[in-house]
Parts: sequence; structure tokens; C-alpha cells
Amino acid sequence: MRVRVKLMLALLFTGLAAVAMVGGLAFVGVTVKVDAIRREQAAEHFHRAMTAYLARYGDWQTAVASESFEHFTRTADGLRPVDGPPGPSGSGHPHQGPPGFGPPPEGPPGHGYGPPPFRFILADAGYRVLLGGGRFHPGEPLPQALRASARPIVVDGRQVAFMSSEGVLTPTPQEQEYLDAMRSSLQAGVAAAAVLAIALGLALSRSLTGSVGRLTQAVRAMHKGELRQRLPVRGKDEIAELTAAFNEMSEQLARQSEQLRELSIRDALTQLYNRRHFDEQAGTLYKQAMRHRRPLALVICDIDRFKQINDRWSHAAGDAVLRQVAEILRSHMRESDLLARYGGEEFVMALPETPGHLAAALCDKLRGLVEGYDWEALHPELRVTISMGVCADTGLASAEAMLQRADVQLYHAKESGRNRVCFN
Repeated sequence: MRVRVKLMLALLFTGLAAVAMVGGLAFVGVTVKVDAIRREQAAEHFHRAMTAYLARYGDWQTAVASESFEHFTRTADGLRPVDGPPGPSGSGHPHQGPPGFGPPPEGPPGHGYGPPPFRFILADAGYRVLLGGGRFHPGEPLPQALRASARPIVVDGRQVAFMSSEGVLTPTPQEQEYLDAMRSSLQAGVAAAAVLAIALGLALSRSLTGSVGRLTQAVRAMHKGELRQRLPVRGKDEIAELTAAFNEMSEQLARQSEQLRELSIRDALTQLYNRRHFDEQAGTLYKQAMRHRRPLALVICDIDRFKQINDRWSHAAGDAVLRQVAEILRSHMRESDLLARYGGEEFVMALPETPGHLAAALCDKLRGLVEGYDWEALHPELRVTISMGVCADTGLASAEAMLQRADVQLYHAKESGRNRVCFN
């Protein structure tokens, strides 16, 4: 799953969970509060009405035989409930009498008042059920658990009955409208939160995935060998810090790669290119010369009697001679020329755009510079010369073949007395 989708889902889940939690708690809290207020008001009205009812007739049997409780509450002065919805502004269903005097079968049929908002349980002084409230039958003993919370009904100082409520909520039409409005508001809030979460997810994920995508592309480019990458650093957040760190790492890796590459193609003693690099580059120069029909000369140079230098004045002196010869050759060649230590006391050169006679003239100049150098600085008796072989025949099959021909010319220079240049 992509990061953008994950971020959108996380924001969507968080937003919906927050709205559902806050809205749900608010909805439940209001519902419970309304229920508690209605319960308290209904219980108070029932207790007052039942007290008056039993006070008029003395006991339950006489009262029921004389007049129904519902008829009594509708006709008795001061007991008619106030019209309007229950809760903070009302006390029962309109024209219903005291709410909760029992289940529908125990009330007078045919009046169309609807179910009471609460059902109450009424027991006599001996805790025998008179009205079951939909849970018990008349004559059953009231359970011990309900006796402790039962509210006594006192007439002339005597406890003639006990009442207990059963919390069964039946909302009025006004209450139902109110609850429906709350539910609709909650649903609208959830929908708005979902839209906002999706919009934020799109905006944030676009910014985040854009930066991550650029980093991913740069990493892939580094994997292909393009180590030096530079990405724009935007902002000051963690992504910006990561981008800056990536840029620094990329630069360091590129520098280290260049250093390692230089070390891999350089001779440690003379700092000239090594044989492997020369062979690769000479092959390329040969192909370019053949393609464009341009001149190319390859040269092999050898220090004369180098073994005697090592044996007579030490290997340290020999190393110093190698370094100095390399410096003389390097300092008098063009930037387009290629110079390398080929091994031991041998050096090789590739001279593009140079015909054979000009290459021979350059080599003779270099030979003279080496011979005329003040070698007495290393040792008073030290003398150093070089012999060189030149090949400029691009008609040969390869750069390697040209080097072999130059090596033959070097052999001729050695055989001819050393300290000279030979070319074909």
C-alpha cells in the first residue's frame, strides 16, 4: 500500500473516530440526562398522585373498586400533568395522566394515550406487588433488591405502599424529533470530518510523497552509479532534514568514489596513471583515431641501467629517480596526452593528433631534459638517461599492436647504445 493511501486512511480514521467519539458521548450524555430528568419528574408525579389516590380511599382494594387510578389522576385537582414534552420543560405525555402507572393492560383500554414514558412498580405495605410495571404479576413478592430502593407512600403517618421505577424509556414525538435532529447532526459531522480528512490527506500526502518520490528517484540514480545527487530542501521538517542529510551523504560518497577511482588508476610511487588505465584509454584513443582518420603516436620509455642505480645507490635512490623522471615527463606534455607508469622503470605515452616525426621530436626533447637534469642533488656520481621507442602506424590492428611495435623500437634504442629515440 502506498504512503499516500496510508496517510489518507489514517487521517480519515482519526477524524471519523474523533467525531464519532465526541458526538457519540454527547448524544449518549444528552439522552441519559433527558432520561434522568423525565424519570425523576415522572416518579415524583406518580408518587404524589398515588399518595392522593390512597389517601382518598384508604387502601388499594377500596380505591380500585371505587375509581380507576387513571380516571382519578385526570379529574383530581392539582394532579393533571402539564402539557408538553417531558424533560426539562415538561412532566409527561399530554393528557396522559401520571406517567408510568403500569403496563398497558393495567390501564383503561381504548383511550389512545399511547404507552407511558416510564413504568412504575407498586407494592403494598407487605411488599406484595399491586402494579407490576410490565415485570411482575400482582400478588408476587417484591424482590429484595428492589425493596431497598423502593420509595414509601405515606398516608396519615402510615406506610401504606411502596413504589419502584423500571427504566423503560418511551420518547414522546417531541423527544424523538430532538433525538433525530441530534442524530442527523452527528451524521453530518461524520460526513464533514470524512471530507476534511480526505482533503487533508490529499494535501499532506501530495507534499510528503513528492519529497519521498524525489528521494527514491535519487537513490535509484545512485544505485545506477550516479552518486552525486542534489535535491531541493524545502521547509524545516523531518523530510527537509532527511533531504539535507541525503544531499550531504551523496556529496561525500561522490567524493570518496572519485578518490577511490583515482587510487585505482594511479601508481602509488609516481602518481602517474597505471598500466590498466593506460591500456583502457589507449584503446579508446586508437578507435577515435581510426574513426576520424587522425594521427596517433604511442611511446615506450625505459630508464637506462636502472638496476645498477638500485644496486649501487639503494632502492630509495631508485624510487627518487622514478619520481623525478615521472615529473619531468609530466611537466612537458600536453593535457590531451596520456602518461603512465607501465611497470618497473618503464613509462608509456599516448600522443593523440601527433604524427610520428613530431612525436619523435618531443621524445628527443624529453630525453635531453632527463639527461640534463641535476642528478647530483641525489648523489654526486649519479647519472640518469632514458631510451624511447615510438610507433605512429595507425594501420596496425590495435593499440596493443602499436605498443608492441614501439617496444621493438625501444629494443633498437637499447641495442644502439641507449639514451636515444627510435621510431618507425
